[in-house]
Amino acid sequence: MGQRERFILFLVGVLLGVGLLFGINTRSQPERERRKQVRDSLSLPGMMYDYAATSKGFYGHYVKHESVETRTDGTKVRSVITGGRRRYDAQGRELPEEHLLVRETYAPGVALAEAGPVSDYAFLFADRIAVTLRPGHDASEVALPSGDVAIATPGSPGRASLRLDRWIGASGGPDWSRLQQQLVQVRALPAVASAELVTIDWRSESDLIRAESGR
Repeated sequence: MGQRERFILFLVGVLLGVGLLFGINTRSQPERERRKQVRDSLSLPGMMYDYAATSKGFYGHYVKHESVETRTDGTKVRSVITGGRRRYDAQGRELPEEHLLVRETYAPGVALAEAGPVSDYAFLFADRIAVTLRPGHDASEVALPSGDVAIATPGSPGRASLRLDRWIGASGGPDWSRLQQQLVQVRALPAVASAELVTIDWRSESDLIRAESGR
């Protein structure tokens, strides 16, 4: 075989390789996009799902604030403020930190410790409030002394979202023990019918993670 024939075979091999890689990449692109969409839809850091699945308590240096409530039946509810999952914009730059409220329920007689067991978990966003407006009122009427103002929820008349960005970003950082007071202030406004911290459906998100892992 001459040099010309060997060169032609080499080119054919290169072209076949490029074509094969292109085909594989084209077929896998939708799969990568789907997985990215699943990741972006999650609200919690991965370790949060692990703690809930194993009924462990959330302790350590990630805890920004905690409090404990003892109910009349002897159960204890431990409330923890911590950071949320890291998020990035389209250019890969990290976005401002989200904040979470974790509520752990311990059965009577169970010591509050990382080993638990925690009988029930609830996860909420600590930095945003879902508001239901009274008829005839506007989201702009829902404002806090910190300067945070509610924004109407698109496609949901009478609903609004109030983010606590200014309160959290105030000099020295927020006093998380006063988070409930922020809710009380919002509920007392004439324009507000009801106001609650935004709940995260972590069980549905866990099911989504399991389904994705099984693919």
